Amino acid sequence: MAKSSTAMEVGQEGSLREGLEAAIRERVREIIEMVLQEEVEAALGARRSQRVAERAGYRHGSKPRNLTLRTGTVRLEVPRARLAEADGSEREWQSQLVPRYRRSSREVQQSVLGVYLSGSNTRRIRGALEPLLTGAALSKSAVSRLVLRLEESYRSWQGRDLAEEKVVYLYLDAI
Repeated sequence: MAKSSTAMEVGQEGSLREGLEAAIRERVREIIEMVLQEEVEAALGARRSQRVAERAGYRHGSKPRNLTLRTGTVRLEVPRARLAEADGSEREWQSQLVPRYRRSSREVQQSVLGVYLSGSNTRRIRGALEPLLTGAALSKSAVSRLVLRLEESYRSWQGRDLAEEKVVYLYLDAI
């Protein structure tokens, strides 16, 4: 009896954790969508269906978007809107909270870069981060794009001008 109750408790703990994580993801999704609605309303100068003379544009539906967070992947409905320009033209509204082409949070991106810097290849990175991403597929191209950004940042840091830097000691090793 003790074995089965222990096994049952472990099983319940796993399902409890999964249920809790799912509830957290749902709440995070709701909050992000609420902030996105506020953001588009501020850009338009009016709430949904509100008729005001100062309206800066109009909504036109929403688009589904997957965003990978520490708690897993969240499917968002990102509102769409057209903003009127001073010259009479229109442009598509862009969110500051969830920028165009952003598919994962900075925390997830930093985790990918950290694993890469520790000497792993893209296949190992995908395996190492699978528990963090809870089922979200991390493509080789996504890892490669993150690594490319890191390498560009490193090259600019490596080639920076040290004339303006106040260096007290410069320690050179292996020369």
